[in-house]
Amino acid sequence: MDEKIPSQQTGGHNDTRSEVKFSNADEAAKHFETVKKRFLNVNDWEKFAGEEKAEFKLCNTEGEVLSDEPEVGNYFRIKIPGPHNPTGESFDWAKIEAVEKEKNADSESIYIRVRPAHNPTAPNEKTAHFFDEKATSNFLIKREGNLVAAEVHGRNEVPNTDENLSLVEKIRNGLVAIGGSIAGSKFQWKSLTEGLIKSDE
Repeated sequence: MDEKIPSQQTGGHNDTRSEVKFSNADEAAKHFETVKKRFLNVNDWEKFAGEEKAEFKLCNTEGEVLSDEPEVGNYFRIKIPGPHNPTGESFDWAKIEAVEKEKNADSESIYIRVRPAHNPTAPNEKTAHFFDEKATSNFLIKREGNLVAAEVHGRNEVPNTDENLSLVEKIRNGLVAIGGSIAGSKFQWKSLTEGLIKSDE
């Protein structure tokens, strides 16, 4: 599954991983079912990452919030702390371009890849995200034997300074992208991966 993650060619990147080990594979498999439910319910990611982090909503091509499992062609509508995105009507948007599931005798994984995209509710095609369309965010959960892990891998993270954007939008995207590359996104993703794999208290 890891070979599905795009290669790093330009800009910033990040790699975040959280894991938990169990005494046997049966316990891990049982816990993975819980992790899987959390992972496929994108609208609840904020609960696991922390309310002070970004808010994610799964949307269709009309920008309407869905309660389904994510599918290729759906969108992530993201509301981040800090300056909001005028192009995305206060949100940053990313489109799902891959959803892949694998299951073998002693392993299982689910992979989601999203890429910055335009606001599906807007008539223009301007990328409504602080990164440009070369960037991807890659989300992965997996079980290997008695180990359960959640990972996020950011690739080719370049600020979106498209010539069609206003100066204010370019500045906003640069500030958010730089802040995320330095510390923000890493902190966000670590909170998410830890939250996804935590055992019920």
